[in-house]
Amino acid sequence: MNDEVLFTQQWATVADLLHREIGRALRSAFGVTYLAFCLLASVRSHGGRMALSAFPRDALANANTVTVAAAKATKQGYLEKRRCANDRRALEVAETPRGARIVESGFEAIYARLCVTVWKNHARRDIDETMHEFASVASKLGIDSVEINHRCHPVLTPSYLMCVAGLLRQWESRTARFAGLTFSEYRCLALLEHRLGSLSCAAIADELVLDRSTVSPIVTRLADAGYTVVEVGLDRRCRCVSLTGKGRVVAALVTSELENITAELFSDASPSVKARANELHMRMYASCIL
Repeated sequence: MNDEVLFTQQWATVADLLHREIGRALRSAFGVTYLAFCLLASVRSHGGRMALSAFPRDALANANTVTVAAAKATKQGYLEKRRCANDRRALEVAETPRGARIVESGFEAIYARLCVTVWKNHARRDIDETMHEFASVASKLGIDSVEINHRCHPVLTPSYLMCVAGLLRQWESRTARFAGLTFSEYRCLALLEHRLGSLSCAAIADELVLDRSTVSPIVTRLADAGYTVVEVGLDRRCRCVSLTGKGRVVAALVTSELENITAELFSDASPSVKARANELHMRMYASCIL
């Protein structure tokens, strides 16, 4: 049994894909962003109305971004602004009938998307355990327990969506502060470190479950920084990427940093939850690449 929830490249791939799949489902069906939908769900968690300051903005974004998301949701008719009952000088946001429909339909769309991607090999019990795992990290991410509820969906919770985004935000900010890299750039370095050899851009995209068009600019930036070497094949179409000594050191240092922050975030989880979480992360990864 593992003593800690492990940060692995497989789990990083899963978390990144979860965030993208959820965001894609919301944009294509309803034209709302991941952050805006979390805001709508949080209003439901608070009984249909809340002060904007009650939203866990630091976990998911900065204050200005949340304010902009709230203003856009209000303009779209998903929220409305009201005066607080106990302080007429203060404003709060309230759910509208249209916003309520978006919340319910949105959670159904997200659940359907995840069940055919990262959860396609999961039983209902596995999904419930995933909800429980993320509930254990919510407070460390600054997400209040009020978000752990089934007011929006019988399986998914607002907290789960927020934790996925919050965890990625922690990894991204730590990577940027520690090494000046984006999370995708770090993942590319870590993959090359793990493989101990060169990979084509197409292979990197497939391994990291990224769009191939995004990998070439990443590789170029890493090469410019001296972290990778790019060799062009004889047909000029295939580019093979390998890690430099400098890149290997940076990848190892960032991985160690992310392992530490992940262990700290999940430190309050029980040993059984930690062990099961590591297993579920690997199963989700297997679902991603098959």
